[in-house]
Amino acid sequence: QKAVKHNYGPLLILAGAGSGKTTVLVSRTGRMISERVARAQDICVLTFTNKAARELKHRVGVKVGASGQGLWAGTFHSFGLQILRRFHKHAGLSPYFGIVDQTDCNAILKDLIKDIKNSSKDKFDVDKILNMINDRRTGTAPINEAFDEYHEMADVLAPKFAKKLEHLGVVDFEGLLIKPLTLFKENPDILEKVQNMFTQVMVDEFQ
Repeated sequence: QKAVKHNYGPLLILAGAGSGKTTVLVSRTGRMISERVARAQDICVLTFTNKAARELKHRVGVKVGASGQGLWAGTFHSFGLQILRRFHKHAGLSPYFGIVDQTDCNAILKDLIKDIKNSSKDKFDVDKILNMINDRRTGTAPINEAFDEYHEMADVLAPKFAKKLEHLGVVDFEGLLIKPLTLFKENPDILEKVQNMFTQVMVDEFQ
């Protein structure tokens, strides 16, 4: 109830699965729209799955009717995609850039591995290498891990992989999160534009 009645400024809710976090977001969003604290188009709700985003939009629609139209609810990845579509030029992307999934990324890596001669190992788990490359890209690579041929391979492949994605004019799922952050760091004016799009930002779940 306290969270639903909250209007401005940060608020953190810590609660277990199935305890009603999404219901709180729906109720808060509906209340803010009906009490005119914020218009639907000024509210951004980030969730982890497309299903949760659809459900949230539907439930708000049932609650407030037509005034709920224009609410921005989506996943972190779809939010990143919208930012990149809008500011593709600044992100160094073509307006028609594509999205590649994990299977595509694995195929790209397999191709790149063929060109690298590694005497100590002839077969690599591509999923494992992709995870290690992504950890390097997001800055979450574990420190103090024993350095082996996988680390060596990930170090060699990381820049080649990034270059290949750039050359193909595509963005992978990890890039949908990383590229907008880089864009904001390098272009404070774009960050300000995006910040000014919303007066309320709610996150359904963070990991």
